[in-house]
Amino acid sequence: MEVIPTRISTLLFAACLAAMQSLAVAASWDLETLMQDLAASRSGTASFVETKFLAVLNVPIKQSGTLAYSPDHLEKVTLMPRRERVLIKGNALTIESGSGKKTRHVRLSRYPVLWGFVEGMRATLTGDLNTLKRFYDIELHGWTNDWELVLSPRHQRMRAVVSLVRIRGSAGLINIIELVESNGDRSVMHVTEDTS
Repeated sequence: MEVIPTRISTLLFAACLAAMQSLAVAASWDLETLMQDLAASRSGTASFVETKFLAVLNVPIKQSGTLAYSPDHLEKVTLMPRRERVLIKGNALTIESGSGKKTRHVRLSRYPVLWGFVEGMRATLTGDLNTLKRFYDIELHGWTNDWELVLSPRHQRMRAVVSLVRIRGSAGLINIIELVESNGDRSVMHVTEDTS
């Protein structure tokens, strides 16, 4: 008869120990740890589906394509509904429409709001916390496998265009990027990382 209470107390002790270990892991997980997880894959490729909700349209706009990134390179190739390539390399932004017949080149340093947004995305994708803090106030919610970053622009000129950027993910992977503009328009991009 003494065996059953001993087994129960052993199981309860093991369950309490496991719960304490889980709490210790959760307590040690923070913004720095998330950024280290993101930095572990400083480059990558992904597919995306983006839905844009614009006040002037009754129906949202859907786009899909591919993303590629590294610390100095960010490329978004929209394949549907029409082809467009946006390439950011260093301070240079190149936009190619259609089959590349229309190309526009821009220096990001001439457009501080755009530059701040681009640097924030690059910093998040590559785990560069110092750069991210230069442009955004940061809130982290959730846990290792289900987190959300809320980025609020620090500079007035950026806030006039972008209210916030909400990024959701799991471990070191980004799953959703939501951009909320100051005028109420927003876009939601679902990202599927290429893990092969």
